[in-house]
Amino acid sequence: LGMADVSFDEQMKLAMAASLKDHKEEKPKETLQPLSGLVDLFDKAAEIKHRLSEHWVATETDFWYYNCKDEIDRGWGCTYRVIQTIFDNLKRQKRLHLDVPMPTLRNIQETLANLPGYDNTIVGSKRWLEPPDTNRFFRTYSIDGYDSTYETKTFQQKSVVISILTHHFQTLQTPIMTDDKMKTMAVMGIGKDKEGNYYVLIFDPHIYVRVSPKYEDFRIGKHPKVGWKPFDEHFKKKKWMIYFPLRSSAHVDGSPTHRDRPDTDASVCGEGCRFCVVS
Repeated sequence: LGMADVSFDEQMKLAMAASLKDHKEEKPKETLQPLSGLVDLFDKAAEIKHRLSEHWVATETDFWYYNCKDEIDRGWGCTYRVIQTIFDNLKRQKRLHLDVPMPTLRNIQETLANLPGYDNTIVGSKRWLEPPDTNRFFRTYSIDGYDSTYETKTFQQKSVVISILTHHFQTLQTPIMTDDKMKTMAVMGIGKDKEGNYYVLIFDPHIYVRVSPKYEDFRIGKHPKVGWKPFDEHFKKKKWMIYFPLRSSAHVDGSPTHRDRPDTDASVCGEGCRFCVVS
């Protein structure tokens, strides 16, 4: 049977079973390091290489991917790696104190284990996490967030997601977590070309390397899972769980009456965005 002949629940079981296999032959040869500078790389490439007439991206962050820092998580740790990517961005934005250490995968599990709905069986496990878990994790650091489910099957549904993403990257500029229940990835930006076709900047942690990737590897496209993708190629026609850091709702006011206000104003604006710089 092909995957198309298997129910979604069965696909999930097969995917989870495959994820728990021990990939001994692909263990890293060294301690894999997260990589910085990729947001800037793809920000500059947006107009030159991809012909985007306008685009908006997150502020800089480290890109975390499978097996970083000697924590072997191939097949189950993608959500954890996106959490780390978001965490680094929040530290750089000074939403988290610079002295707060980057959580390890085990640290993330230990934090969740102390919350209602979890227990100690998660610690040291290969349990998959999702955007609602991510929201709960960041709330332990007093980081507001919003997670919900979106479909992208119709033009109207796509327009809603595009509108929310555009507003988010115009204002809060944090990575966004997207999860189709099979894979979790970070959306780092959104843009469109002169024909009105939308693209999203994807940081996909599902890269398999044995030595730390270099900046140049991404510049020449050696890791095609990371970079600008057509909106429809990433989101396809399916249901998505999405986590928006720093948002208290997904409401977007499309009126043209926005104006800048000082970053020091930490009130909740009419858009529902905590610490928003637009009013």
